[in-house]
Formats: sequence, structure tokens, C-alpha cells
Amino acid sequence: MEETDQLVVGAALIRGGSVLAARRTRPPAAAGGWEFPGGKVEPGEDPDAAVVREVAEELGCTVEVTGWLTLTVPISESLTLRVATARLVRGEPAPVEQDPSHDAVRWLRVDELDEVAWLDADRPFLPELDALLAELGRRLRGIFFDEDAAAAVAGRLRADGWDVEVLRERYHGEDDDEDHPWAVVSDAPEAVMELLVDEHDGWLDGGDPPLPGSTPPLDLPTAPRRVKRPPQ
Repeated sequence: MEETDQLVVGAALIRGGSVLAARRTRPPAAAGGWEFPGGKVEPGEDPDAAVVREVAEELGCTVEVTGWLTLTVPISESLTLRVATARLVRGEPAPVEQDPSHDAVRWLRVDELDEVAWLDADRPFLPELDALLAELGRRLRGIFFDEDAAAAVAGRLRADGWDVEVLRERYHGEDDDEDHPWAVVSDAPEAVMELLVDEHDGWLDGGDPPLPGSTPPLDLPTAPRRVKRPPQ
């Protein structure tokens, strides 16, 4: 009977446009190298559950699996590695004394992925992760005339782990802030932003906001967009 390879799982923990890397302390051959935290899937264990368990044991935080990168990488004659994408649900990842597998963690943006010495087993996943982070790094703006609506949308996005900034927009050619709309700037996916914008009677504007003084203020509408809903 042919023996089946044992699955090892890693977690590409993404927050906003950055991914978490953890530096190994052992075994000696891997010490000092950076990886996606994780470990072996136990017999009968669901791979998603293994990711959650391993991250909790190694970094003391709770994560949720959001998907899987496409590659499966053989790392020995009996072990294969897959990497899941995940988001932080509770806690802040840091090495724990009970499991001294790592001595440091670091959040890396897409332009920082090459700044650490990745272990050979994890390196093949970087091109796909690079593309994913580049897409997540595209920032969108939700525009709202109601400050409470802007605050509600920003709170929802932060709770889901996205980077958020709330700005006061200005009408073209006007400096007074009275009645000017609010912009919620985030790296959340467009589908997420569209749902929240529709829910709070705003509208979506793509792209990063200009640097102060670099371009004129936006030529914005003078009233909120109202979503037409069928009569109840």
C-alpha cells in the first residue's frame, strides 16, 4: 500500500495590504529563516482547522482562513506544503513562550517581501502572494455626506482587518468645510466597499487620494446619492 504524503499548512496572514512573516528558531538548518507560520495537519483534522490551531499555538492569536494559494510544494519525501490566506480575528500575533518555534514576526508590504530571507519551502508561494497583495493595496474611496455613515463604514472595515482612513473632502474651488462630504479610504476589495457604500447611501470613487497640494480638490456632487429601493 502506497503511503500518502502528510500535509503541512502555512498561514499567509493578511492585514490590509501586508502579510505576516515569522522567523524560525529551530531546527538549526531553518533557524533565522522566515516563513508562513503553521505546521503538520493531524490525522483526521481539517486543513482549515489546522491553520487556526497552529497559528494559535505559535503566535497566540485567532485567525480565520479566507482561501488557499494554488501551489502544493513538496518539502520532503513524505511532506507537502500548502499555504492558506487568513485574516486576524482576535489578538495580536507574537511569538509565545510555550512554543518557541519563532523569535520574531514582521508585517511585510508587497514592496518588502524580498527584505527577509524566506525558507526555500515558502519561497515558491511569493509570486502569487505578490499579485494578491498588489491587488489589495489598491485603495478605494467611499464618499458620504453623513459623518455617522462614514464612521459606521470605517468601523465595519476596521473590524474586518482592513486599513482605513477617514478624510474630509472639499468641493472644487472651496475651502470652507461646511456641508462637505466625508471620504472613507480603504484597501478593502471593491466588492466589500460597494456593499457598504450602497448600505449607507454613499458612492464609490476609485484610486488613492492625491497628496495635499498636489492636485485641485475633487469636483464633487452637491448632494448625496440616494439609492432607489422598491416600495415595501
